Amino acid sequence: MYPMNKTLAILLFSAVLFSPFRIYAQPSEALGIVSAPLANVHEEPFPKSPLMTQVLMGDMVRILEKKDNHYLIAPPDQSGIQGWVQQEALIIPKGRGASYTSTERPRIVIAAPKAEVLILDKTGNHKVSLYAGTRLPVLEQQKDSYKIQFPDRSIALIDAASAIAIKSPDPVINTTRPEEIASTARRFQGVRHLAGGMTAQGIDEGGLIAVSYRIHGISISRELGDIKDKGVRVSKKELEPGDILVFSGEREGLYLGSGQFLQVARKGTVQIAAVYDRRHGNAFQYGIRIIGVGADEKKRPAQMTAEDILLAQARAAQLPLGKRIAYWGARFIGTPYDPDPLGLYVRTNRIVADEKVDCMYHVFRSAELAQTTTPGEAVEKALALRFRTQGKQKDGLVTNYAERFEYGEDMVFSGKWGKNITSDLGETKSITGSRGKETVDILPKNILATRTLQKQLQDGDIIYWVKDPKKRVVEEIVAHLSIVRVKSGKPYVIHAAGDKDRTNRPGGGVVKEVPFADYVRTMRFIGAFVTRFKQ
Repeated sequence: MYPMNKTLAILLFSAVLFSPFRIYAQPSEALGIVSAPLANVHEEPFPKSPLMTQVLMGDMVRILEKKDNHYLIAPPDQSGIQGWVQQEALIIPKGRGASYTSTERPRIVIAAPKAEVLILDKTGNHKVSLYAGTRLPVLEQQKDSYKIQFPDRSIALIDAASAIAIKSPDPVINTTRPEEIASTARRFQGVRHLAGGMTAQGIDEGGLIAVSYRIHGISISRELGDIKDKGVRVSKKELEPGDILVFSGEREGLYLGSGQFLQVARKGTVQIAAVYDRRHGNAFQYGIRIIGVGADEKKRPAQMTAEDILLAQARAAQLPLGKRIAYWGARFIGTPYDPDPLGLYVRTNRIVADEKVDCMYHVFRSAELAQTTTPGEAVEKALALRFRTQGKQKDGLVTNYAERFEYGEDMVFSGKWGKNITSDLGETKSITGSRGKETVDILPKNILATRTLQKQLQDGDIIYWVKDPKKRVVEEIVAHLSIVRVKSGKPYVIHAAGDKDRTNRPGGGVVKEVPFADYVRTMRFIGAFVTRFKQ
């Protein structure tokens, strides 16, 4: 059993860890809120000094120093950048702005490059422009607009089409799809180049990338060195929309898909270019993927402490069950395949054996972690789910693994592993059954290959791949198990892909994720069962 004495502290930590307004000041520092629609941050405290970056209305910044009518500030989420802004661009709130920046208040973020808002003023209504990435609290959502509040407490109306509800910056529960990043970035086409800029008034490569991600709740630095640390490298053939491209000379771009990317031409504008053009193709070095690769998300379960798992469970608890199952299934990607014919967890009488997994253990463990909120609860859930009856432990070891589910079809028909939705997804075919069943209905390969079926698959669906009856060894029907994860509207298969040890032939493999359609096209199985846990 996992120790649980630190549960409360970790859950409280989780609640504040991912706040988009989390910012800390040293005792000698003050906090300020940007009250102007846009404030330029200069290297020195005078207007003609080089522009370093920009900050937007509502941003909370650390004030480090005051000189004449300028403040030296450290902007949020910009990797230690410091620079000078005019005093009039900031207000210093009472009580450190706790009321205005409270994460309990609903917020919107401006998604259009530039949006006009109507300020409701006693002296007469008037308009002002706000810029993409601006995050402000919502007082009321109306049919076609939001009533929002400025840092100076002014009230304004903004067209709902220009803004979206702010997304959680937590990579576990942020559901941004890669193509959404690309679609947002496209809206900046034609904006002029401005070194240090990140708005429709002018923008550079770092600013375009940072604001495109910021709109979707993902904070990344405008500095390439920090982006490299945050993401993972991908090759040209692996590129997906939203990936950041790195060219020789540390030039950057944002990949749109189909070989196209956005660049910011110096002395030019934001424009589309082709990564396979000779000019760019020869200069291309690699891509950087940000979505889904936060530092804590790179850890596989075997590398996670009990506290790591507890924190991940607390964060994932905000997702629907199916997405939680897919989330935990994906955490195992890269884990070595368990070549032990019996299974390491069975041979060692353990519940938790995350260092090596086979297809059944991978499904077991992912579903157990997804349905519970603590590591200890996951163990209890395993004792209920893995066995035809009920698992028993003594001194931390399982004493009745002989009563476990050995065959995937028994999981399907037990009722413990969700609803059998096989017949709900498409036309089934009857094949010879086993162990008391004369026949069973499965989805044949030709039905699995259809788009109609694939569109019905959901995150967390469990696929039980069916062996050809002529190739059965011990009358087993199911030869392999996997978990579905849906990305960009397309289903993928996450599975422990490998071989067990055989005489004079060592087994091995790794947990992988592949497109469902590709897996079906090349698989050696004749069909599948599908179960789905109730959400």
